[in-house]
Amino acid sequence: MARRLFSLSICSLALLYWLSPILADAPKTAKIAFWADREGTRDIYLMNPDGTEQVKITHHRAQDFTPVWSPTGEQILFVSNRDGTFDLHLMDPDGTNVQRVFQKEALRVLPAWSPDGKQIAYSRVIRDEQIIHIATLGEENEERIVAGGYVSWSPDGSELAFISGWAAKKMKITLFNLRTGNQKILFPRQAIASWMSDGAKWSPTGEKLAFSWLHRVPFQDFLETETIYIVNRDGTGLTQIIAEAGPRAILPVWSPRGDALLYERYVDRKSFHIFKVSLEHREIEQLTDIGWNHLGDWFDPAYALSVAPQSHQLTTMWGKLKKK
Repeated sequence: MARRLFSLSICSLALLYWLSPILADAPKTAKIAFWADREGTRDIYLMNPDGTEQVKITHHRAQDFTPVWSPTGEQILFVSNRDGTFDLHLMDPDGTNVQRVFQKEALRVLPAWSPDGKQIAYSRVIRDEQIIHIATLGEENEERIVAGGYVSWSPDGSELAFISGWAAKKMKITLFNLRTGNQKILFPRQAIASWMSDGAKWSPTGEKLAFSWLHRVPFQDFLETETIYIVNRDGTGLTQIIAEAGPRAILPVWSPRGDALLYERYVDRKSFHIFKVSLEHREIEQLTDIGWNHLGDWFDPAYALSVAPQSHQLTTMWGKLKKK
């Protein structure tokens, strides 16, 4: 009897293990995920933080773009129209094991991970309006949060930063408190003409946000004067990072260490390329020089969340962000 129970227990554990998702290995070194149009379609690439070893990881005739690393680096969340509609997909870091996030197709774009990797935030386009939603991975239920776009999840998990004011061309960084449901305008607080080509990205510590901003009228000059800024979490301490002399600089992405930013720059009015700037010395380095290149996300295993399996529960527990 005891031997039979033991055998049944082993079989049950084996079945549970087989049914559990097996995640791929995260990169062992820091990698930047970006998307580029170099061969007539949008594909996702990886490269080192110095721009070397640029490798294409998607090879589909569809359009694949806006890759975002999971907190552990074991998956990449991205947008693709390989099934007809631009929607959210997951894949391993080498581009294999591509899966739809939702079975029911809808126009979903601009995704962001929760800090614990269990949920995602994204925009659904409904009647020409962007509505931010949240969903738990592995489930079909979607929670409608607020009208807006370019969402970014705070490292402590308490707030969403997003862009509001699209229709009036008075765009603002707005914070949504996930516990209370309250909204707060972070920047700019005055009702001025304002343009932001993308969202605000939280620093790894959650103390600051980086964004691109144009506040000069007419907006026709945006190709020369939209540039990168940093602001404190309370809306103070506005700091310009890239000079307005041009060309246009947009879509900042923090380094996992918080000491540098990636951004896109419009070069020679012909194409976008990815640059890196150190925040201490403001040294600028160009990382790409072929085709049209867009960000993207930066992963470093030294600053990633750790995964610790609990054998008695056969579930995953997410670790804490490593300190510098």
